[in-house]
Amino acid sequence: MKRLSFYTTLSLLLFAGVIQFVEAQGIIVTGISRTPRIENLRIEKHHVNVTIDNQLATTKIDQVFANPNNRQLEGTYIFPLADDVAVSNFVLYIDGKPVKGELLAKDKARSIYEGIVRSMQDPALLEYVGTRAFKARVFPIPPNGERRIQLEYAQIIDVDSGLAKYTYPLQTDKFTSQPVGSLAVSIDLKSKHALKTIYSPSHEVAVNRENDNRANISFEGSNVRVKRDFVCYYSRSDKDFGIDLITHRDDPDEEGFFMLLVSPKYEVDKKKIVEKDFIFVLDRSGSMKGPKIEQAKEALRYCVENLNDGDRFNLITFNTDVDSFSETLVSVKKERKKALAFIEEIVANGGTNINDALLAAIQDKPDPKRPRIVVFLTDGEATVGVTDPNLIIKHVSGANRDESRIFVFGVGYDVNVNLLDKIAEKNNGTRQYVKPQENLEVAVSSFYTKVSEPVLVNLELQLLNIRTKNLYPQKLPHLFRGTQLTVLGRYAGSGKSKITLSGDINGKKQEFTNTAKFPKSESDHQFLPRLWAQRKVAYLVDEVRLNGENKELVEEIVRLSEKYGIMTPYTSFLVTEPEEQNQLLSRLARGRQTTSVQRVQALQRSSSSPAISAIKTVPTKELKVKESIALQALQTQDQVADTAVNIKQVKDKTFHLREGVWVDSIHKAETKTKKIEFGSEAYFELLKKEPELTKYLAIGKHVIIFYKGTSYEIHPSKHSDDENTK
Repeated sequence: MKRLSFYTTLSLLLFAGVIQFVEAQGIIVTGISRTPRIENLRIEKHHVNVTIDNQLATTKIDQVFANPNNRQLEGTYIFPLADDVAVSNFVLYIDGKPVKGELLAKDKARSIYEGIVRSMQDPALLEYVGTRAFKARVFPIPPNGERRIQLEYAQIIDVDSGLAKYTYPLQTDKFTSQPVGSLAVSIDLKSKHALKTIYSPSHEVAVNRENDNRANISFEGSNVRVKRDFVCYYSRSDKDFGIDLITHRDDPDEEGFFMLLVSPKYEVDKKKIVEKDFIFVLDRSGSMKGPKIEQAKEALRYCVENLNDGDRFNLITFNTDVDSFSETLVSVKKERKKALAFIEEIVANGGTNINDALLAAIQDKPDPKRPRIVVFLTDGEATVGVTDPNLIIKHVSGANRDESRIFVFGVGYDVNVNLLDKIAEKNNGTRQYVKPQENLEVAVSSFYTKVSEPVLVNLELQLLNIRTKNLYPQKLPHLFRGTQLTVLGRYAGSGKSKITLSGDINGKKQEFTNTAKFPKSESDHQFLPRLWAQRKVAYLVDEVRLNGENKELVEEIVRLSEKYGIMTPYTSFLVTEPEEQNQLLSRLARGRQTTSVQRVQALQRSSSSPAISAIKTVPTKELKVKESIALQALQTQDQVADTAVNIKQVKDKTFHLREGVWVDSIHKAETKTKKIEFGSEAYFELLKKEPELTKYLAIGKHVIIFYKGTSYEIHPSKHSDDENTK
């Protein structure tokens, strides 16, 4: 049966009960009887301002609910509270006036939530079961009007081994199909001890450090569909380098997951900043004419103006020929003005001689005490001189001998992605692709800001007394001021480990150590397994792109993708298209060597879906660059998100929608299930016994989950008019 909306179902059943209007962390419940369809309250505004002073966090919430109906609504606001939150000064304001509320004990809150779940047949509300709650009456919400609610509460943030975690219950997507009009989260973080790690696994935050002891963390968006709660980790240490460990291990008999976060001090003595050599290589061929060359020139000006006085640099431009600002590296203090004049005279014309330009950049032997960084920017393919990509790679890598790091910027859709990928990969750099509508100046200047002040280079990491494997990144990058190194991996065994990070500061070897515990069991930090899998998949896809496909790599990519719900060039269509297309792609991915273009063409021949039709219009070169851009996003994205409508990620589990049933990815088809009817007494008894199941079972009425050695099948009642999917 086609799924009916909740409100339509109420009308058909003539049910005299309650209707929920949900904000992420609060529920507004209103009573009705025999009414026509009621529209959801819209979330026009959801702003959260947090002040964390050492361990005291004060959270202020400003929400605006809009009533799109032509009738007045009245209800109750319920705010769920985590069991471990110590709350004080809990104040609710409606229209600027304080409203008295009631702090509900856990058992009373549970009975309220269970009553709503039973009457509304809505599994999404299960997430609230087992919490305490704050309840207050909401005054009438006028027809086609708004109601503003301001909320404030305080809590103590626990700190474990110097690492703290702040969580705000932000998720809305399970309760409303409408996006939040204006969403903003801002944290003003203060600490007596120096702040080191600042990391959000849930959202792509901006971090603005004022000094070592204060920082602002922010996230903003418009018309946002909120898929996860807001989580932020931060650590405090007065050492020069903060080394923090986060682990997750559900089963003591299986390998655990870990994330190591390494952060240098923000305020670094200028004498400790590594002096370096920069060589900027700019494509000024005819295809760069217009806005691209002007943006590139502005980016070069920014870089030259912001070089440190102790640095050296050179500028190389190329078209058919290669021109250099200087024959050798020059001092910034002496040559800055002349270099700016040189940049002003750059014009775009002629062909593209990539081979000779890069060889000119690395022809001199570098100073071993000074990192040499080559920034290479181009918008096309080699058309002059050596044009064979394999020969260019051979020439550049042979001349460089791992002595310079080459960072590549590809502009537009006409670049040779495979060539630029391999230049960066074989020369210890990274590559970034800038789409035509993106601002090249912003991309280059942002990159330069990060690499302009290296504080530790040639990094080596050692973990004693613990067995680790599958560490990513496999080659550690330089550490720069204001950045942090993130290493993810698997571990076996348990116990304390001495962690040592070593590297060079101005030619002198330095070591930094910390001691951390790898636990035998750790149920927190549920985002880690999928985040590790994302990094491993990105590495494997990179290997395929750089060195060609082979059956073993592709099968491992597909296995990880299906287990952890990760989109890849091999499974992105697999998880969103009908079964026959899934089988076709699976055969293509597993059975023979195919290019991504061949896979898309196979789908085009078999599909009439709008998703595939959109891809039909994408030119081959544009598709290749878009795949590379997507791969970069996969490599850098730490946020845990749903990847498709028929895949859901809940904590450490991935569920696939198969014939109307949400199936745990680790459940085996041959395993017998223990069947329990949704909403029955046995159902709620199970939740009381295993409260952790509420998070998983909130995704739908028909769920198969493997939990603590048992496969449970939660199924809807025979009389239910609603199907499983939310």
